[in-house]
Amino acid sequence: MKNYTLIALQTPVGVVVINRRKIPFKGMWNLIVGKVEPGEDILTGAVRETFEESGVRLAAERFTRLGVMDWRIDGELVGKIYLFTVRIGSELALPRMTREGLLAALDPEWLAAPDNQGTIPDLIEVLPQMMSGRTDLDL
Repeated sequence: MKNYTLIALQTPVGVVVINRRKIPFKGMWNLIVGKVEPGEDILTGAVRETFEESGVRLAAERFTRLGVMDWRIDGELVGKIYLFTVRIGSELALPRMTREGLLAALDPEWLAAPDNQGTIPDLIEVLPQMMSGRTDLDL
């Protein structure tokens, strides 16, 4: 079983999302997400993935761990996804194209709308909980 991180960078105008260039979810909006490397702790993985996917280096102290969710495919547990938020200001110029896809700050309510066919389905379910300010999420 693998560990993953899911990071919501919160800006004054919205949450940073990536319109992905690659599969899975090519052409869909998702948060910053990635695998935790072997021997790496969860927070270090979140910091590294944020840099790799956005190009912005943020101190680990800025990350708020919200909790964890099980990642299941066809009912089978394939990994744990650790959830984080980080408040940012002007550190990240948006919109911008990266190797992962187009980064933009969008309204979290629009992203999580049940009829939004451009947002990955798991994000529609988890984003409102991540934006709630709770730090005890166990999904």
